[in-house]
Amino acid sequence: MSLTLIGRTSYRTFRNVWMLEELGIDYEQVLAHPRSKLAKGEKIPMLVVVKDGGSSQFVLRESAAINTYLGDKYGRTDLCPNLVPSTPRPLYEQTVHMICNELDSQGLWIHRKHEALGHFFGTIPEAVSVAKRNFESVNRILVTQLGSENYILGANFTAADILWVHTLDWAESIGWEKAWAEDDDMNRLYQYIHRCRSRPAYIRTFDKKSAEAEAELKKKLAKKAKL
Repeated sequence: MSLTLIGRTSYRTFRNVWMLEELGIDYEQVLAHPRSKLAKGEKIPMLVVVKDGGSSQFVLRESAAINTYLGDKYGRTDLCPNLVPSTPRPLYEQTVHMICNELDSQGLWIHRKHEALGHFFGTIPEAVSVAKRNFESVNRILVTQLGSENYILGANFTAADILWVHTLDWAESIGWEKAWAEDDDMNRLYQYIHRCRSRPAYIRTFDKKSAEAEAELKKKLAKKAKL
């Protein structure tokens, strides 16, 4: 079986690269932007799974679904708790859905659409303000769930941590970290973020993202110099 991940690491694809690095398995990555020719005009990330020497394949979309599939497929119950019987699995699913639905879709993506991409979707400051408050509220719920544990589901690092840390990285990049930077009760969140970012797989993924960004910048500058 071969795995091809489509999408540049600077997008939500970061989550899947990190997961693949945690698994330590072979994969190919196609550095595509959303809706580009390399992505065949579709959104990213996409995971193309080829089986039986190429006689069959399927394509999986959505970063959270991809990571859960990978954890289950490779039997990594530390990253994705067992389906049955397992008390942590429902909590894993709940946490993943909360992060994707509330922090990402109803928080960060609203900012992306109606501020960063306001020229395309329309600039709506009121929507962004509400999205930010929702992000802060739900993030605090997750910090309460974290409690004194090392990771969001307890002692073990899981794919849910990958999702949460990526959304926190995203929030920091747009200045939303001030909500917890000014709150002494949120100090444990900083400790948690540092713990996750210190993982070798995260560092490799971050370095990959940085290298891609540097290469793309050089390409743009070279193209501009020719004009």
